[in-house]
Amino acid sequence: MDVLTIIGVLAALIGIPAAFVQVLDYLQKRRQKRDERAEKERSSPLPTVIQVPHNLPPRSEFIGREREKARVHEALQSRSYLISIDGIGGIGKTVLALEVAHECLRASRNEEPTDGMATFDGLIWTTAKDRHLTLNDLLDAIARTLEYPGIAQQPVEEKRDAVQKLLREKPYLLIVDNFETITDDAVRGFLLSLPEPSKALITTREQKLRQVWSISLKGLTESEALTLIRSEGRRLSLTSLERGEGRVLLHLYQATGGAPLAIKWAVGQIKQRGQSLDTVLAALHGARGNIFDNIFHRSWSLLSPTARQVLIVMPLFATSAPRTGIEAASDVYHFALDEALGQLVEMSLVDATDELELTQRRYSIHPLTRAFAGVKLHDASEVQQAARKRLAEFYRTLTEKHGGFWSQEGFTQLELELPNALAVIQQCWEERYTDLAMRILVNISDFLILRGYWNDAMGLGQRAVSIATEESDEFHAAVLRVHPIGWLFRHRGDLDAAEEHVVWALAVFERLGEEFYIARSKRNLGRIFHERGDLNQAEQLLRDALAFYRTSHHKRLFYLTTANLAGVVLEQGKPDTAWELCHTVLDEARHFDDPERVSHLVGVLGHVAYQRGDLELARTFRREALEQVKRAQRPDATADALFLLAQLEIEIGEEQTARQRLLEALEIYERLDIQSKVQEVETLLAELKGNPTDEE
Repeated sequence: MDVLTIIGVLAALIGIPAAFVQVLDYLQKRRQKRDERAEKERSSPLPTVIQVPHNLPPRSEFIGREREKARVHEALQSRSYLISIDGIGGIGKTVLALEVAHECLRASRNEEPTDGMATFDGLIWTTAKDRHLTLNDLLDAIARTLEYPGIAQQPVEEKRDAVQKLLREKPYLLIVDNFETITDDAVRGFLLSLPEPSKALITTREQKLRQVWSISLKGLTESEALTLIRSEGRRLSLTSLERGEGRVLLHLYQATGGAPLAIKWAVGQIKQRGQSLDTVLAALHGARGNIFDNIFHRSWSLLSPTARQVLIVMPLFATSAPRTGIEAASDVYHFALDEALGQLVEMSLVDATDELELTQRRYSIHPLTRAFAGVKLHDASEVQQAARKRLAEFYRTLTEKHGGFWSQEGFTQLELELPNALAVIQQCWEERYTDLAMRILVNISDFLILRGYWNDAMGLGQRAVSIATEESDEFHAAVLRVHPIGWLFRHRGDLDAAEEHVVWALAVFERLGEEFYIARSKRNLGRIFHERGDLNQAEQLLRDALAFYRTSHHKRLFYLTTANLAGVVLEQGKPDTAWELCHTVLDEARHFDDPERVSHLVGVLGHVAYQRGDLELARTFRREALEQVKRAQRPDATADALFLLAQLEIEIGEEQTARQRLLEALEIYERLDIQSKVQEVETLLAELKGNPTDEE
């Protein structure tokens, strides 16, 4: 009823003046209520999205399983610290665990209500699928996902203690996929001693752990299985399945026992020319206990020769493979490879990611497929040997392109390919392709060090040196003794061991006349002497190296060594010399876009400006140093830059800004467990708090 109608009715009942009074009162109250609602909405802002570190893979299609999903959520909210999802292979354990993890992630971020869901301060996904998962791998995944890279660089026992401390301080969720394939008993012990309030969710084909809240998966229900069959039919453009009658599709459900992976495989068989539902059902009928083996053998008989050629090389990859890598290993290219991969994907023998760009897609195989294809490859020994050689050449070229000096794009690519590159190095040693293994390792050494894979770098380096020594390969033994082995010993504080390795290598290079490596060895020795405090010896070694780099085409090494030398002469009390050294190369160093080197150079310039009393110029340089080192993703150097900038800001009276930088630096130092720096920052913060001019 509108306002005029209301006035008319009231006027007839109580008179016009009284009617207007009633209506005005009504409108005022309605306006007041509307204003109150608006004010309430303004005073109730949308919930803030919380940043929660995680490394969860993307969600995949999830059909049914609502009851089982609710049970997993219930277990995660209970006092139980260890929850397992168990069942036969291909039953959907991983998909369920991933769906639950993503729902917990959204609840933890405040992106959806937390009713019925546990929330966590971080979620870590690990998997033994396609890899040998050890306790060290597990601890590294936790440390890196929770953004504590310093922990990943520690020995495994210290690393375990540090990770347990993290898991005790805040609630985190650790997911371990394919637990039954893990052979490292230390992983079992770690999970059984997981501290509160953190929890672990595992998927397994077998029940191996006690003290566990177990959710056992059976086959999909009839309605769920029919939904999945129709969904797969729609994906593969099989109208007969997408719109098929329920009573017909029911036979496929019964033959597969509702196992999702088996359903997908079966639909893939029907996609192939000449295959009908009846022939697929005949292969599946009564084979629930051995269902996947039957599908593999039948699938093999349907594959084209090129598809077989592609499938059997897939086990050479430790994890998902790029299309270019598959080309190299299989010796199948262009359209023929597209057809082969298409057939393998359609038959669910190979999984493909869904990137729109074909060149960006990655391909992987289920562990059962890996075992089946691995046997086929082993039986064809000549094919295996040739495939390994081609794949090694591929990774030599790839790591040569993306390794070496810092590059955001290049290092991202290496991060993706690292498991495969490490596996190829091992394969090269098995096949005695020693030179290829050495070259790949040399190519990725900088990456391993910068990104914190110190244990991998040291272990591979030491084994490589041992193999090179056995084969009287002095050159590669010397190269790897300098970098990564000598470099790592220096950064870990063992200067004597570092010097021993580099001095041995320098003697080899001098005997062989390898000028580039002579210069590299002298630069590393110069840094060792610098850290010992022998500044004169350090200066001489660095100047010797610089003399070579000045006349060679290794410009970045020239800038790097210049920065090292500038740091030494500055400590010698020669600020003018340090200033001149840095300024002569700074513009060119910026051109090469190497943020770590630029940060070092402008950092030295900032020190010199400070000593000269030009605080504004010093602040400009230190701000750029901070910006550059953040780009390089070096947390320890980032904290150092924050600390230096904060000290300067305190002197010029910007104490509030300085306090924020110190708190940020303190968080990084604590995360990396650099106690001497923690004490320095805490002391400075305490002085700020006690400053009577500082606002409380």
